[in-house]
Amino acid sequence: MELVQIGGWSAKNPNLFFTFKEEFTMNPAEQRDVRELMETVLKGLNTEFKGYTERTSEKMSELTDRLVAIEQRRMGGDGAPLGTSKGETLSDFVLSSSNFKAMLDGNGKSCKISLPAGMLSASKAAIVTDGQVLSPAMRIPGYVSNPLRAQRVRDLLPVGRTSSNLVEFTRENVFTNNAGPQYASPATENVTMPESGITFTLEEAPVRTLAHWLPVSKNVLADSQQMAGYLNSRLVQGLKVKEDLQILSGDGTGANLKGILAAGQHVAAPSYVSGDTRLDTILRVFAALAEDEMLADGVLLHPQDWTAMQLTKDDNGQYLLGSPGSATTPNIWGVPVAVSTAIAQDTFCVGSFASGCQLWDRQESSVQISYEDGSNFVKGMATILAEERLALTVYRPKAFRKGTF
Repeated sequence: MELVQIGGWSAKNPNLFFTFKEEFTMNPAEQRDVRELMETVLKGLNTEFKGYTERTSEKMSELTDRLVAIEQRRMGGDGAPLGTSKGETLSDFVLSSSNFKAMLDGNGKSCKISLPAGMLSASKAAIVTDGQVLSPAMRIPGYVSNPLRAQRVRDLLPVGRTSSNLVEFTRENVFTNNAGPQYASPATENVTMPESGITFTLEEAPVRTLAHWLPVSKNVLADSQQMAGYLNSRLVQGLKVKEDLQILSGDGTGANLKGILAAGQHVAAPSYVSGDTRLDTILRVFAALAEDEMLADGVLLHPQDWTAMQLTKDDNGQYLLGSPGSATTPNIWGVPVAVSTAIAQDTFCVGSFASGCQLWDRQESSVQISYEDGSNFVKGMATILAEERLALTVYRPKAFRKGTF
């Protein structure tokens, strides 16, 4: 048998081949030589693999240290972790302590570390002067705003559109109805028929503008789309709050709408009857509207007054307006209720809104941004303007009854 001499078998010569002829028969001595040679090769391979593993582990450790250093520079900006200053700090000393490392390796559940003189005070000074924290705060996205009144009054009214700055309508003033049979005793023919009379007045409702604006840094709008969207929506919400007040209580002076509760736009509700509950009072108002041939289709109440009605119980302690666990739309005697702080507590408004009035949108709520308002251009500022234009026509003042509890 011819043996192949193998030398320098390590990584320098990774391709190692043995060629044996199948027809060759080895004697025991030759088999022993081959076995010893194979054992030598395998031992060498094992040694080389172990060395490779150790070198790989050292390289991984080196890379890990470099990544930690990069992360520290990213967080601290000067090569030091957040909350520390340059140089060895208290945390550096503890982490490098042999006792601390031994505990991490499972040698004990606690450890004792002796600090050099001045280490604690120096670390405190470093933390204070550096002005940062070890653990950065978690930032919740979005903005927490103060609550605004939900829009309720507009929902009660029919809404139309206009392209003019003035809405006019003709209101019937007085209708004298003398309709009757043609008769003048004793004749029934060739006599004058009954005469009736009707008068009209021309009413007008000018379109009014509701608006407000907000100065803001141009950089804020450019750098934060979320902030820009928040400011836009917040301004529109503010418009809607004032819109409800104008529809209900605008006095018509200046540039104010003439609201439903303004003088001449409604009539007083029936006087309070002693012993009546709030529910009784509202029902009497429904009857007063019915006497004028109108049906109530909405009730506007303050939250406290609505709550007082919900708390009404019968002699058995059962709630009259439904079980506390039931999800029902607010209503009284089958008529929808709008609950809003736009109306004062202990005051109510009952109306036939569908036939008694109408809201007209000339320009729906819109938001505009300008960089050329005043000195905005040279100051890097912007102006956000929210605006809407609308008019209110109250056709039948008798369709609305205002009262108090």
